[in-house]
Amino acid sequence: MRAANQPASWWGWHWEQPVPLSLVEILQAGNLTPRLAAMFWPAMERGASLIVAADPPSAGKTATLTALLSLTPPETVAYFTRGVGETFSLPPRSDDRPTYLLVNEMSDHLPVYTWDSYARRAFELMAEGYSLATTVHADSVEEVLAILRDELGVPGAHIANLTFIVPLHLNYGPASARTARRRVAQVAFLRPDGRGGFVRRDIARWDEDTDSFAVLESDEDRRALAEWCGISTETLLGEIDSREAFFARLMGDGMSSIREVNAAIERFYAEKIRPRRSA
Repeated sequence: MRAANQPASWWGWHWEQPVPLSLVEILQAGNLTPRLAAMFWPAMERGASLIVAADPPSAGKTATLTALLSLTPPETVAYFTRGVGETFSLPPRSDDRPTYLLVNEMSDHLPVYTWDSYARRAFELMAEGYSLATTVHADSVEEVLAILRDELGVPGAHIANLTFIVPLHLNYGPASARTARRRVAQVAFLRPDGRGGFVRRDIARWDEDTDSFAVLESDEDRRALAEWCGISTETLLGEIDSREAFFARLMGDGMSSIREVNAAIERFYAEKIRPRRSA
């Protein structure tokens, strides 16, 4: 991913400077599994739009979003918004690669965040073919949708262009330890319903009791995502299998820094994806 402009407060405002994490570091922490990360990859390769949500601060919204963006093709273009006064002077989009509108947060908490007419404009641009990646303060898919529809007035037809809504779970262990546990709680997959609205499928879920993830468990889930990606179900599952194995190799080899992981993802594109597409 290459930036078309300089990021402005991408990490928001914090008491302490946030520490970015690679996707492998997030996997090592248990926030999601290699299978779930592999499920995201074919969609991010094709410019999936997403919202990562959590209400409490330090839940890992921006860290998770940034790590998932590392799965986009190397030639992907990123445009960072600047909040109040944003002009949306995006580079022209291309069918050859995704162009992402990166919004640090959709809220009215700070001038560098995106709200009101600026947020609606972001959704209009997504309807024009740009991809959107942002965060929202909300605990559930339902809360995210309520914010978009009721507080921002985003039309259902524009919400339908979102691909994923990803709420995060955060809790702490005993007060003496204050150990944080962060998990991807759910992945909601949205598609247009053909009537100016959208349909939703929950294609991945985290079970708190067993601390385990269910990913694309039904035939309907697998078919829906494969159809969005423009490939067969068999091809989708093959891509997920190979990318799950990729993450397992990185973890087994001890490759976890952002530089190492991003370089490995670029090599994967060069060696596995590009040759397949040119054949």
